[in-house]
Formats: sequence, C-alpha cells, structure tokens
Amino acid sequence: MVTPLDLDGSLEELCRKLKTSLKIDHLLSLTDHIALLQHAKFSVPARKEGYAVDDSARAIVFAARAGRQWPDKRLAKLTRKLLSFLLLMQEEDGKLHNFMDSSQRIIDEPTVGDHLGRAIWAAGRVINSDLPTGMRAAARSIFDRALPWARSSTSPRTQAYACLGLHERLEAETDANLQSNLREIADSLVALYKTNRAPDWNWFENNLTYDNARLSQALLATYQTLHDQIYLEIAEESLRFLEKVTIINETYVPIGSRGWYKKDGERAMYDQQPIEPGSTVEAASLAHRVTGSKSDELNMRQTLGWFFGLNTKSVRVYDDSTGACYDGINEKGLNENQGAESTLAFLLAAQAVIENLSNE
Repeated sequence: MVTPLDLDGSLEELCRKLKTSLKIDHLLSLTDHIALLQHAKFSVPARKEGYAVDDSARAIVFAARAGRQWPDKRLAKLTRKLLSFLLLMQEEDGKLHNFMDSSQRIIDEPTVGDHLGRAIWAAGRVINSDLPTGMRAAARSIFDRALPWARSSTSPRTQAYACLGLHERLEAETDANLQSNLREIADSLVALYKTNRAPDWNWFENNLTYDNARLSQALLATYQTLHDQIYLEIAEESLRFLEKVTIINETYVPIGSRGWYKKDGERAMYDQQPIEPGSTVEAASLAHRVTGSKSDELNMRQTLGWFFGLNTKSVRVYDDSTGACYDGINEKGLNENQGAESTLAFLLAAQAVIENLSNE
C-alpha cells in the first residue's frame, strides 16, 4: 500500500508503487452496458444521474493505453464501449451532446464545450494506441468531425483538450495540416496568456477555476510536437504560478470550487476536487520529462501526496483497495461519494507519472 512516506523514494520506486496501487475495479463498477455513469452515492453507482461524454472521454484517455502498464482485456472492451457512446452522442456536423439520462434519452442540445475538446483528446489517444484498426478508424471519424468546432472555440479548456488530442494523433501520424491546426489553437492560448498576464499573475485568464493545469499541459505537449520555445516558456511560467498559489507550507492546497480564485481577490480553500491535483500531477510530470527540472519533480510529488493524505485534512482521498477516489475535501473532511470524474483524476495522474517518468 502506498503511503505519503513512500512518495519520497526514487522516481523508479514511485512508479512501481503507483503501478501496484492502481486498480480499475471501481471504474468498471461505474460502467454499465451503455457507458460510464457520472456519479456514485458513496461507492454505489448513482444510475438516475445518467451519463456524460465528459467522463466517458476521460475514461478513454486512460483506458486506450493503460493496457501497456496493466495488461487487462477489460480495458480494450471498455474503450470500445465508450467509443460507441461518443459516436452515438456526436451529430453528423461534428458537435456533441454531453448528457444522457438513465432511460437513455439524450437531454441536451449538441454544443461546443469542454466535452467536445475532451472527445478530441480521447480520439487522439485511441489513434495513438495499439488498439485494433477498426477502433482507431472510428476515433478518426470522431476527431475529424469535431476538430473544426474546436478551432473556432474561444474556450481555453476546449482549446487545451484539442491540443492534447492533436499532439496524440501527431505522435502516430505525420500530417502538415494537423500540425497547422495545433499551432493555430496553441497560439490562441498564447494570446490569452499574453493578454491576461500581469505582475504576480502569470495566467491565461483573470481567475483560476477548474482543471487549471490542463492549459499548461497543453502547451507542453504542443512544444513536444512543434518544438517552438514560446510554448515551453509559457507552460513553465504558468506552472510556477500555479505552484506558488497552491503549495502552502509544503502542502498542496488546490483552488476550491466554492468561490475559485479571482485576480486581486481571495482564493477559496474548499471544496477541493481531485480534478485539480490530478491535472497538476499530469502537467508537472510531463514538464519534468521535458526539462528534467527538480522543481517540476517536487511539484509533482507534493501534489500527488494530496491523494494519499498530504492535504489540509490529513485524509486519504484515494482508496487503493478498490481503485476509487473520493469526490474531494470540504471543511468537514472527505466528500464520501466516489464518482467517475474523481476516480479518473487519480487514474490519469498515476498513468501520466508512469508514462512520463518510468523510463528515466
């Protein structure tokens, strides 16, 4: 069992312990014959709250390549099922619905939101995998129809997820047009950063909300593909800023969702959600892979510790007996529900550390 003290070992030891600790039992328990259920009441799937493309896309990002570290035939079956769900939720013009209720009724209009960007990331991940040809072809169909909408989006997170998807696809395929698309979308993030950056505020927006480090991660991935120094510089600057505002007395304290953190305002301490440390671990581990910076390694370790009890309530958020992650930390302690977003936040973080750092 991984404990906070175990996080102090070598990177090789850390990767081995994470690999041992990671389980997919709870993820599979949240999945039925349709897709991944969004929420749980405690550890029990909350069926009446239905499904979301957001969560199924996250699960694909994890499952499409997880078999390389954790050989398990159920992962390929899960990816196939969730790809089928994304195909169902995508209209012919490329936009995607996000929500389906428990009676299998699609309950929203197709839009260009975070879920569309996450679907592109998921599709790119499948394309850059060892999955069967037919699954990769289906992923290309989702990707190609959704990408034009991401290019026209002004949402920084939709843009960031699209960059990650383009990076994945370009690792598998050489395509000058896709490279041009990646540069165009990443340059939009660069422009946002330059517009909003100010003394003591090195960020893309005038507030910090959710999945923040994903923006830095997207530029790191873009740098890996296009090798333009500006992407690396902004990614590192923004990660240092996030580290400055979230590491308090050597403890990682994510921006709370009860009020977030507006520029020149007071940052919220609670409710802390796993998506924040999860994306920060992913970004910091990638930054360390790219730069070898000890600062990025320390940031990754301190942030990962949040899941294992190194947090403001000294509570363990990840349950390595089942692979479930609690839905966060509030002023009283744990939020004891174990939904899909939270569980995947840890699974993706652990996977990123192992993929980015185990071969060093």
